[in-house]
Amino acid sequence: MKILLITSSFPRSDSIGGMFIPDTIRALNDLGAGVHVLTQNCCAARTTSEFLWAGCTVTYFGWGGGSIPLVELISRRASGMFFVLQYLFNGFFAGRRICRSWQPDIIFAEWLIPAGFIARMLSLSSGIPYACRALGSDVYIAAENRLMRPVIRHIAAKSHLLFADGFDLCRRTSALAGGKECFFAATSRKLDKIKGTGLPNKNDPFTFCCVGRLHKVKGQDILVAACAILQSRQMDFRCYLVGAGEEKENLEKMIFNLSLQQNVILTGRVADNDVAELLGKADCLVIPSRSESIPLVMSEGLAAGLPLIVSNVGDMGFLAEKYNLGYVVPAEDAAGLADALRKMGDEKLRSAFYNARRYAELSSLLSTESGARIIYDKISRYAKTTAPAGGKTWSNKR
Repeated sequence: MKILLITSSFPRSDSIGGMFIPDTIRALNDLGAGVHVLTQNCCAARTTSEFLWAGCTVTYFGWGGGSIPLVELISRRASGMFFVLQYLFNGFFAGRRICRSWQPDIIFAEWLIPAGFIARMLSLSSGIPYACRALGSDVYIAAENRLMRPVIRHIAAKSHLLFADGFDLCRRTSALAGGKECFFAATSRKLDKIKGTGLPNKNDPFTFCCVGRLHKVKGQDILVAACAILQSRQMDFRCYLVGAGEEKENLEKMIFNLSLQQNVILTGRVADNDVAELLGKADCLVIPSRSESIPLVMSEGLAAGLPLIVSNVGDMGFLAEKYNLGYVVPAEDAAGLADALRKMGDEKLRSAFYNARRYAELSSLLSTESGARIIYDKISRYAKTTAPAGGKTWSNKR
């Protein structure tokens, strides 16, 4: 099986987007699929191709927008729309060349928009079926935009196969597609377990961390506000905010204004091995998002055996309660989050959450291998039901 995977986020150099995709590709390779990735070139305006490993080649199509997200360009109206159109135009023609020369069996879009749009156009042009996986922001945020919603609905409805990396997200994506069945296919990644530099000190008090892109939707500001409440109650703690992003300066100012410099540490982006070591040393993982499906860090916290405090958005509250992972608090509730942290600071209370069997069960459900297997199996079954007599493939049919 040959899969043309289209994505607007693929990890390269300092890019942190799409961190789950390489592990997904390796899992698909193990199942017998070859993958050609199509993504934008964030470093230059020219199109280049790179062989990453056996079973994975990447084509970076050129455009002039660099690493600027398309959503941000759309908000710039006229000035940004030029780059949006250039992105879609260049992505389509680069993909068409791959379809003609490599002849993939299916086009697979990570995110309904913008990758799903290119996949839809390529499918119309080549006759190759396409599938999409919704990943949260495309449905929870982009689909609420009155201009983008009809486009996203059309992409989802016309997709030959539809996936999402959350249970609630599956329901919403199916509704967007007019009731088309949507299959849960988890996203996850594997952290390097090599010993890193070690962020927490051995003598640190109650230590918790929040790992993710520094963005308003991720809710780090809510966690900082909760930390201010803990400090006012004379609680001894350390909070590590791990990640990089556009909210860095705002968070730095907030931490300074609240005199939290000794308690709240902005680490910036750190290597996977340091993230793994931090999770291994922390007492608890906090995910205070305003909007979320099932974030990658939730799986990473499970792998580390950490109790969790999560906001009740997407599937996080449901999973945390079903598997007794920790405390669930309302979104954007700093006081509720502070209360949950205060309780989690009690070693006896937090020790009641971890259960090896429950954690292993959920970890397996949310694993890279599980998600890749669902995608591979559904594509294979779809191929069998649509192939003509004689066992010809889609490529043969063209």
